[in-house]
Amino acid sequence: MAVTFKALAKKNGCYKAAQKMPKGKAEGIVVHSTGANNPNLKRYVNSPAICGENKYKNYYDRPNYEACPHAVIGKDKNGAVKAAQILPLNICCWNCGRGSKGSYNYEPAYLQFEICEDALDNEEYFNAAFDLAAKLCREWCDKYGIPVEKIVSHKEAHKLGYASNHGDPENWLSKFGKDMDWFRAKVEELGKPPKKLYRVQIGAFLTRKNAEKRKVEVAKYGYSAFIVKSGLFYRVQVGAFEDYERAEARMVKLKVDGFKAFVVETTE
Repeated sequence: MAVTFKALAKKNGCYKAAQKMPKGKAEGIVVHSTGANNPNLKRYVNSPAICGENKYKNYYDRPNYEACPHAVIGKDKNGAVKAAQILPLNICCWNCGRGSKGSYNYEPAYLQFEICEDALDNEEYFNAAFDLAAKLCREWCDKYGIPVEKIVSHKEAHKLGYASNHGDPENWLSKFGKDMDWFRAKVEELGKPPKKLYRVQIGAFLTRKNAEKRKVEVAKYGYSAFIVKSGLFYRVQVGAFEDYERAEARMVKLKVDGFKAFVVETTE
């Protein structure tokens, strides 16, 4: 399932220019943040149904506007953090300016997105925005074969000679003791296969009330259980073991204590 919803900025000059990427696909990713205290997508994205109405219409989707990224991350009209794709991913954007060696807009071409800044003091929004940004980068890396080390900030792009002199998003990351290495590690982690775990199931119930009863029963024997809702059933499970043998040993103990138990395999 795609991380973004589409709200293409068809009136923007960049969309109309539709300059194809020289090698047919992006070679890297540039992460930007907007530099303005406005976390709302409607400021930048023309999609009233999702983002809300922008009465000033000063979003990217307007004629004669000489800037446009491929995507924008921010809050929708309900306050949920979402990502909007506003350019096709096979064309060059106009978003990072030019440095001493050229521009990641088109030589070489990088996918680029903006994260809507707030006052840079809300950790909940910071975490939600950069979590979604990492998922977006992971999706693009997988789709286009982009290595994680080719993800750079606007600030890093300038230092490399391929963008104008900006300090984003490090200006925001630093407020919470983070940096781009932290962000790239998040993207790298998302690319790893899910960790396999083994749990011991001791009941599956149609009502949570009955699942809670079983949880209390097993607690009397010193076991800490939890309830997982899966399909129609509330499943009561014990443990989270990385190897089957340990889970099997716990299953045997639970059976000795009078519970019907079996091992189930899941992922973290």
